[in-house]
This record gives sequence, structure tokens and C-alpha cells, in this order.
Amino acid sequence: MAEPIDKTQKPDGPWLSRPQPRLRLGGLVLLLLVASLITPLSLDMYTPAIPRMAGYFGTDEATVNLTLWGYYLLFAGGMLVLGPLSDKFGRRPILLAGFVLYVVGGVLCAVAPSIHALIGARLVQAVGAGAVSAVCMAVVKDSFRADRREKILSIMQVLFVVGPAAAPSIGTAVLQVADWRATFWVLAAVGAVCLALTLLFRETLDAADRTDGGLGATLGQLGGVAKDRGFTAFLIVTSLFEVAFMGYIAVGSYIYIDFFGVGEAGYSLFFGIAALLTAAGPFIWLAFSHVTTAKRFTTILIVLAIALGVAIIAVGGSSPVAFCALFSAFAVAEAAGRPYMMNILLEQAKRNAGAASALMNCVRTGVGCIGMVLAALPWGNYVFGMGVLMAVGMAAALAGWIALLRSCAPLAGIKEDEAVLPW
Repeated sequence: MAEPIDKTQKPDGPWLSRPQPRLRLGGLVLLLLVASLITPLSLDMYTPAIPRMAGYFGTDEATVNLTLWGYYLLFAGGMLVLGPLSDKFGRRPILLAGFVLYVVGGVLCAVAPSIHALIGARLVQAVGAGAVSAVCMAVVKDSFRADRREKILSIMQVLFVVGPAAAPSIGTAVLQVADWRATFWVLAAVGAVCLALTLLFRETLDAADRTDGGLGATLGQLGGVAKDRGFTAFLIVTSLFEVAFMGYIAVGSYIYIDFFGVGEAGYSLFFGIAALLTAAGPFIWLAFSHVTTAKRFTTILIVLAIALGVAIIAVGGSSPVAFCALFSAFAVAEAAGRPYMMNILLEQAKRNAGAASALMNCVRTGVGCIGMVLAALPWGNYVFGMGVLMAVGMAAALAGWIALLRSCAPLAGIKEDEAVLPW
């Protein structure tokens, strides 16, 4: 049975609206930050080992890649099911179940005797990661005061954005001292740390705030959230940033190594530069939020992204420095919008934070997956393809954004902006 929430206990200073007597503020932040790394590490950390794994199991790389695509599919499915369940049963039991599945899946991956066993173990790991990803965002909404929430989301999004770029380098470092199985032992260890912290975690969703009804009614909350036109439209518009961002993750190595011919070392250098610059993105919004509105800032980001896409088409292929500079500017813009965009969506959803978090992560994951597929199409060259994806994708986002602003659909933190700073 979930531990009752003692509302008489003083929360941790000005940050927490729900007390965490054992974790305290620092422990809760640590749990959320480490959990934020699970998704990017699980997706990209072992990719440098795929050639070795194919040779080890006597199969081809396409079969080994099923461990990636299968993970993606079950990860999204896990979010959609377990996010709403956290609205019914509470955050703590779903988090515990998620981390247990993740650790067990990681261990099974590390000892897998065959490629089919490895694929099955990755599916177990993916369901656990889906639960964690869906619930952590809901925990942020439950736990932190509204005026502090964006700061926590900013830090979490730094890790989520930088993680995909840093994970392959971490995996390569592991392979320097151990075989491919060690990468999965590392992932299991990260999950075990989170599981230990979750044992100290105190439930943040009051019994009175939980959804009623059976499993069908609980999962039906997804439809209820999706019916909110403001929520769905803003989610789709902002998710279009993921098309070019995840497309870059998919074809960045081909651009730098094959097209520009800078070699693996040069690829790591340019990839690392983009990752470091991207980390500054969320803090740019925190700096500008005092002098502008979310509505105006979103418009600026979308228009800037379109211009950068056109610039990549025009001059991005001239040198690796030019391409890196232009894409890094786009990545910084994408990262700058993430924290407040997530916060707006959570505020718009109001009560069903678990279902909203599940939809947010699932849609972004799906759009990012589409971006990876589109980026790998047989373009004349991948630089041109990236420019087209960025320009066209963000032009679609601008059209959707204008339509949303002109509609009568309410949107927390956006439609009220006129009362703060006139458009």
C-alpha cells in the first residue's frame, strides 16, 4: 500500500510542494537527473559495439539493430501504458516496477547467450525504461512548486539532449577496457542506483488525486488528454524540432566521416562541440524569460530554425565547420525551448500528469524516429537532406503554430501572454 502523504510536514524550502523526508531535495533531484540519462544511454551507448556483437553472434548488423528498433517500439508502448497507470496507482509503485524491469533486462542483456535472447532482454529493458521516462516527468509536476519547475526541467533536458551525443563516446571508452557485455553491466548498474534511490522515494500523488475506474478507464485517460486541442496541437508543433535533431543523430557520422572526410576523430570532435553548445540551450530561456514571453520566444525559435535549415542547404556543405556551426545553432534553439514547452504541456494537462507525460514522450520519440528514417533516405548528400528536413519540418511547425494561436483552443502559459507582454 502506498505511503500516505503527510501534508502537515514542511516541504524542502521553496522548491518542493511535496515533502521527501528520506530523499530530501538533493536526493530527489539526483534520482530525476540519473533517470533522465537512462533513455539516451540505453539507446546509444552500445551502438559502437554493434559490429563486434554481429561478429560474436555470427549474424549481420541488421539483426543486431533489432535490439535498437525493438527497444524503441517497446519503450514507446511502455510509456503509453504505464504512464496512465501511475495516475491510478501512484508514482512510486510504477517507478519501482520500471527500475526492477530495467535492471533485470540489463543483466539479461549482459549474459545473453544468443542474439534472440539479447533482443528479448532488450524488450524487457525497454518496458522498464518506458515506465521511468513517463513517470519522472509526472513526479516533477507533483513535487516542485510551479515557479521552480522550469529550472529542474532545464537541467533534466540538458542531460536528455546531451545524452544521445555523449553516449556513443562513453560506449567507445568502455570498449577500450572491456567487451560489449560490459556496456550492459554499466546500464544495469545505473538502473540499480536509481532503484536504490526509489526505495527512499515517498509517494507524490495523493489518493484523492488519482483516477478512478478499471484498467480500460485508466488507459482511456490518454484519449482524454489527447482531446485537449491546445495540448495536442502544441505537442505536435514542438515535437517537429525532433525531426532534424534525431535525423542528425542518425546520419551525423556519415556527414562528418564520409562527406567531409574528417575521420572518426574529427567526427567525435564536431559531435562533441555540438553537444557542449546544446547544453547551454535550456539556460538561455531562463535568462530571456524575464524579458519576453513564451509565445514570442517560441515564434523566434521556429523562424530561426527555418532560416538555419535554408542556410545549411545553401552553405552547409562548404566545410565541416560551417555545417557544425549551423546545426549547433539549431540544436541550441531546440534545447532552449524544451523546458518551458514541457512545463506548458504539463500545466495544460492539469490532473492527468502521468497520461500527459506518457503522450509527450511517446509523440516526441515517434517524431524523432520518423526523422531518423527520413534523414537516411538516399539524398544527393546527407547535408542537403538535413537542411531540407530542418527547413520543411520547421515550416510545418510555423504553420501549425500560427493556426494554434489563431484558434480558440486554450493553452496555459501562451494564450495568457498578451496580458503580460503585448504581442
